[in-house]
Amino acid sequence: MKVVDKSIGQKHATAAAVLAIFVAISPGASAKHRAVKPALEPASVIAHLPLMGASVSQLVLQQHGSKQYLYVEQASKEGFAIVDVTKPDQPNVIRSESWPNAASTGRLQMVGGRLGLAEASDTGTAETASRTETLKVLDLSDPANPRTILTFSGVTSTLADDARNLVYITNSEGLWVLKHQPEQGMPSETHACRSEDASNDATGCQ
Repeated sequence: MKVVDKSIGQKHATAAAVLAIFVAISPGASAKHRAVKPALEPASVIAHLPLMGASVSQLVLQQHGSKQYLYVEQASKEGFAIVDVTKPDQPNVIRSESWPNAASTGRLQMVGGRLGLAEASDTGTAETASRTETLKVLDLSDPANPRTILTFSGVTSTLADDARNLVYITNSEGLWVLKHQPEQGMPSETHACRSEDASNDATGCQ
């Protein structure tokens, strides 16, 4: 008579049960049922503001208290637009400024934190060696409402000395030296952020 050892069958059953429990509670098993969280993209569009007219040639960022304004320069006589970007997801064009004359192009230069130089080539001189410009000196104490305080015609060169808060201007009448007051609490070496500052890690703009 052959005797079957029942203990062997019981041992196999017990081992199988333990293995099933282990698989059920293992991280790999539960991971199959866990929802995969999508990875965040490094950048995303939060707003889009259509701009009419010519292409944009330069962007300049200006801060005034808690407000942030973006000066959008266009390569045409249309001048530049002032966009309130205090809420970056809700950009709003609040004003447009024309260049000093009916030139095809112009340029806006920030001096310190409160002064802007709007330059535009004089008609018929853009392609000549004796190119001259008309220059408007803008008071940007209120960036949303630039105010022209001085205008120079026939300008041949300009230079800003931020360290001493000076601006040098030359035209057919000679050399002009302007002294401007820095904004309270703003170091003289800082300047408004421009498009080209994005590629300069050492730039001191704000």
